[in-house]
Amino acid sequence: MSVEQGLVHRDHPEPPYPLHPSVVDRINPQYAAFYTKHIMKHQQVHLQPIEASRASGTLIPGAGPLAPVAKVVDYSIPRQETTGLNIRVRAFTPQGSRPDKGWPVCVYFHGGGWVLGTVDTENVIASNLCARGKSVVVAVDYRLAPEDPFPAAVDDCWESVLWVIGQGKETLQLDTTKLATGGSSAGGNLAAIMCQRAAALGGPRFSLQLLSVPVMDNTADTRNSNSWRENQHSPALPAPKMLWYRYHYLPNQAEWSHPEASPLLWQGDWSKLPPAVIVVGELDVLRDEGQKFGDKLRQACVDADVHVMKGQPHPFIAMDGVLDAGREAITYFCDALRETMYPATNGVPS
Repeated sequence: MSVEQGLVHRDHPEPPYPLHPSVVDRINPQYAAFYTKHIMKHQQVHLQPIEASRASGTLIPGAGPLAPVAKVVDYSIPRQETTGLNIRVRAFTPQGSRPDKGWPVCVYFHGGGWVLGTVDTENVIASNLCARGKSVVVAVDYRLAPEDPFPAAVDDCWESVLWVIGQGKETLQLDTTKLATGGSSAGGNLAAIMCQRAAALGGPRFSLQLLSVPVMDNTADTRNSNSWRENQHSPALPAPKMLWYRYHYLPNQAEWSHPEASPLLWQGDWSKLPPAVIVVGELDVLRDEGQKFGDKLRQACVDADVHVMKGQPHPFIAMDGVLDAGREAITYFCDALRETMYPATNGVPS
């Protein structure tokens, strides 16, 4: 029996799923109210077939409006180093005049546990980074598990980086000396891995990594992580759901500690990595590994701005329409992107 079959067919309670007693007194009131009204009556992702979750529409409810941009264009990009079909990317271009040397660019990877999500999943975050960070944002529609397990997503994301600094530079009129990356959850994992791979290869040089609730250690669980133990019953990403994602993406347990699955375990030169802005949820199983990633950067004398969002479970950045913490997290990212890409003008494009 597959992991999915075992989880789906195991006896479990049906909806509604009220907040677990272990989190009721700790969770943010805004999240609790929205969850109780709009989320708890729905079946949980890891307790139904993948096809049902992929067909259900919105991955995480509560997103705010798109930020205004000049244009949004999808491209089908060819591979340079791997085999397979072309990869779809979506480019968001800011309003206003392009800098003389071209637009700064941020390559962005969506969340969804490497199993769910598409290039549409985080349009709100991508459009905000574009509009408020005054940078082109290239969002990547990487392949998903279980059909394409590790390292397919890593390969696709690297191909997208190669396209951005190659053909994409002319197509999108970019200044690729101003290159950032970012992502949420599984996407944060992939963004960190892109920076590590680039550092190991001697380029391209990233100026910034924006990491929201990133998966940094795929060997973590309730036995070896305080945040996993404390938050194993947290809504949105309880421990069994995170393991469900992990088993689909990394069916070979020997690969859980591979640095391109667990970037916290990377053995390269951390001093060569770019500065980071990291946001984690106090009630997220992934909290500690995100904080530890920031600690390792600081130990290597790399700036790491780490924010622990009080009372928040995993998906807050995607719920900016209903959560103050979601709006704050997006603002942290947008401000950092703008200030990094336009340092001579204190973050104000000339």
